[in-house]
Amino acid sequence: MSNILDCIPIGEQVDVQGPMGENVYHGHGKFEIEGKERRFNKISLVLGGSGLTPGFALIGRVVATTDQDVEVRVVDANKSEKDILLREEFDRYDKEGKGRVKITHVLSHPSDEWKGLKGYVNADIIKKSLFAPGEESVVFLCGPPGMIQKAALPALKDWGYVEDENLFGF
Repeated sequence: MSNILDCIPIGEQVDVQGPMGENVYHGHGKFEIEGKERRFNKISLVLGGSGLTPGFALIGRVVATTDQDVEVRVVDANKSEKDILLREEFDRYDKEGKGRVKITHVLSHPSDEWKGLKGYVNADIIKKSLFAPGEESVVFLCGPPGMIQKAALPALKDWGYVEDENLFGF
């Protein structure tokens, strides 16, 4: 999105929509997803670039609650260190979550100094970083269509997640 906005001449108009999702988090693991009430204690997020926005809000709500049985695991994919949006806030959530929040950054074009994961989102990264499928587990996805359609969805489905049951888009 930022690349597109960067190319638009100053003074041009841009139409913006959203958020469009039908997913509402009520706290303490309780969700309303497409009109149906659900409960998940293990929340996994696959986020890419500016697609982190709905996940960031959800993490903030989880950290703000005192319900200790809700945990969040995040895979946040970006090109480089400078592309990690809200990095300081993510780090703060990681600390304030007291073990309930774990964020894994994956960079496709990192600097030589980067100590984190390198490459693209794949099945191995997903299985090492997120919660396994189960009755209390859910995954939400938001990011570039290529990452979601070609990498995350196939890996999550092969692992045992099922769309519209415990696998949703934001």
